[in-house]
Amino acid sequence: MSRPIVNPGQLFWTGQHWMNYLRQPGSEEDSGRVSIWHTHYCEAGEGTVAYVDIPGDPGLRAVCTDNRALAAFIDDWVRTLPGPYEIDVVVDAVLRREGEILSSPSWIIQTEHDIVVSTWSKLQAPVILEAPAPKFREDRDVYSYLFFTDEGAISLNDRPVEGQPYIRETWKSSIGGDRSSCVIALSETFIQVPDGSS
Repeated sequence: MSRPIVNPGQLFWTGQHWMNYLRQPGSEEDSGRVSIWHTHYCEAGEGTVAYVDIPGDPGLRAVCTDNRALAAFIDDWVRTLPGPYEIDVVVDAVLRREGEILSSPSWIIQTEHDIVVSTWSKLQAPVILEAPAPKFREDRDVYSYLFFTDEGAISLNDRPVEGQPYIRETWKSSIGGDRSSCVIALSETFIQVPDGSS
């Protein structure tokens, strides 16, 4: 089917999505999860929302953000998706990127009481995702550059979270293959198709 050069849909969200999920070898439970939605544009504006789920004592389970309206928007969108998204505690935070994309980039998440550092290392070649509706979603066109990584690390207040990336089954239904639980989605864009619903 021929598509126009100018997409007739409505821009729903565009930005970057950074996922870092670690697990001890042989375990079925994650030892730490960080999911960061660095937003360039949506109806709630721009900013960054980080879902942090680090079990244990001390641990941290919170949505950390520099834009609470954006946090509410992201929560409404992603709460039922696979991942650390059923979190009700929202805290103000300063979030910043460090490092260079080709060499162990990281996000620093600083709340009033905690500092989380999430790092991605050994990026694989990008998977270029072009999925006009209904290929990936019935109601949205989805485009992204997916950089899966062979290594990842998370620390909470300078204490390393034990674990490493693992093969995550959720990718098989969409792009196929054995995919890492640590991935950087750059230039990710969701476009609401004209007849779709949000």
